[in-house]
Amino acid sequence: MHHLASTEGILKKALGYGHQIHPDALKLLVAQDDEKALEVLDSLSEKFLEAIVIDAEHVKEILGETAVKKPVKTRKVGSKLTGKITQIYDGSGLIQRCPKCNRWIIDNFCIVHSDVEGVWDLRIKARFEDGKERCTLIFKKDVTEKSANITLEEAKKLGEAATLERIKNALIGKNIKIEGVKLNGNFLVKDIREV
Repeated sequence: MHHLASTEGILKKALGYGHQIHPDALKLLVAQDDEKALEVLDSLSEKFLEAIVIDAEHVKEILGETAVKKPVKTRKVGSKLTGKITQIYDGSGLIQRCPKCNRWIIDNFCIVHSDVEGVWDLRIKARFEDGKERCTLIFKKDVTEKSANITLEEAKKLGEAATLERIKNALIGKNIKIEGVKLNGNFLVKDIREV
């Protein structure tokens, strides 16, 4: 079984968010159990979005908050939501990612690795409301393809603007039911259907 709270596991996860991590911050995270380390990494990526290097102070701040607010929603596996997508955020549709850290890049420039040859991908970040609360939905490539009825190859032929328009037409304002994982205000969509 892969243990996340290892040096390598945490480094990989931090890089996935496009962050580098200071050795002192790494030590603090390695000392946590898997769930706590994952929770802190997810919080760091939201709270310190602009930080390139996560340092020990960032980690301590998050650890302090999670210790105080223990009954915060952490990970709910298998959540279901019904409602509407009201907005598709910038950075959705046909995008390029850094081949080294998987971060979203623009014009083949990665803020961590500078000039790179981008890798094409499809994703959606959307605002979702169910009448009571709202959250941000994250769709990875396979769910994006299914929900907008488009493949990555078709999207590359259509181009970024036309792909984004197709996604908006397919999703905005429709009553949908989604299944996935709720994590700190974001919802990773695993399945979606119109209701």
